[in-house]
Amino acid sequence: MKRSPPGLMTMAEYSRHRNVNRSYVTRLVQRGILIMRGKLVDVAASDSALDDRPVDVAPEQPAANPPPRRAVEEPAASYPPRQATDSLGVQPAASYAQAKTIDMICRAKLRKLELEARQRKVIDVDVVRAVISDAGRAVRDGILGIPDRLAATLAAESDQKRIHSLLRQELSRELEVLANAIDGI
Repeated sequence: MKRSPPGLMTMAEYSRHRNVNRSYVTRLVQRGILIMRGKLVDVAASDSALDDRPVDVAPEQPAANPPPRRAVEEPAASYPPRQATDSLGVQPAASYAQAKTIDMICRAKLRKLELEARQRKVIDVDVVRAVISDAGRAVRDGILGIPDRLAATLAAESDQKRIHSLLRQELSRELEVLANAIDGI
């Protein structure tokens, strides 16, 4: 008799392992509850899925005098450690309980983010970019407009301190416009 690879069983072997009818195992496979690797049942993943998930398919009673469960004679350490992916590079399916936990965590994170947005602890990145872009353009335009506004006044001034004061006043006004725009975020 051909032996299945470690950790994998045929559906008949798995039905004996779970002490249920083969037709029950077939229905579980059809509903996608059991984890299959080709035509073999992944025992650890399927047991986990069945133990974590309430099954709506009523198991049929096994035949009279079912064969006793076979004890594994080799220690578990002799098997290679279970890899995160199977031979095709596909990750094994998460159990129902793991999927529900992941879903609950994601929903909690979304609710927290929505709460922080309402409390204005977080700001939409697109809004910040738009405000900063607008403020930057306004400052650039203001600074580039300083020579046009002050050219005639500065040309008439001969006092160096007065020229310095006028330039400082105009630059301070433009920087204050930028500060007010950023405060408005």
